[in-house]
Amino acid sequence: MFLLTPFSCTVGEVSTDAAVKRGPYAGTRKRREKIARATLELVQERGHESVTIAQVAERSGSSEATVLYHFPSRDHLLVAALELDDSLVMTAHHLDEGEPVFDLDELHDTASSASRDDPMLRLLLAIKGLAISPEHPGRSYLERRTAAQIDIFTRMVANRQRDALAHPGLDARQIAIEMIAMWDGLTGLWFAGVEIDLGEMLVGTFRRLAGENVMQAQAIIRDSEFGL
Repeated sequence: MFLLTPFSCTVGEVSTDAAVKRGPYAGTRKRREKIARATLELVQERGHESVTIAQVAERSGSSEATVLYHFPSRDHLLVAALELDDSLVMTAHHLDEGEPVFDLDELHDTASSASRDDPMLRLLLAIKGLAISPEHPGRSYLERRTAAQIDIFTRMVANRQRDALAHPGLDARQIAIEMIAMWDGLTGLWFAGVEIDLGEMLVGTFRRLAGENVMQAQAIIRDSEFGL
């Protein structure tokens, strides 16, 4: 789910006040990751609506008390699953490296093949709704996710500016923010049943925001026999 999946941190960075107060101990990170992975597997298999703490405990080989020691609520578990999925996606697509590549063909194909039944997308949208409350564990997750998205998109746009694909006079960070906002908005409309070609609209939006249509027109003029 490249780019439709949220960008974020590794599951080891998921934290709660309760867990922090208890302090780290040997094996904590490994146990937390095992529990998060079990939650992710269950969400992918059954959808987040059906996942219970008892199921996570059984899948991870832990007691329910141990699960709740590391993740004080079911919502904390679901956020941990999202963060682990983010980490896996970032690694698979090399987004955690210094020079992420903005492949518009990959963007188009991934968005066009998205499914409203995708369990991780459904979970993300559910957490977004719940995170309107500042106390919800999804709130800090979404703040980290958004900051990471902005950073990655900014670097992608800057790379395209360097390669003379995007307009050099535009603010790369501003384009990144506008692109993310447009992406979220279009995804929301699409998920609500509005029939749109998500891939075409996202690529077209990016080209307009980044001034790529202008750059292409200028290149055609330069290369034509009537060029100025």
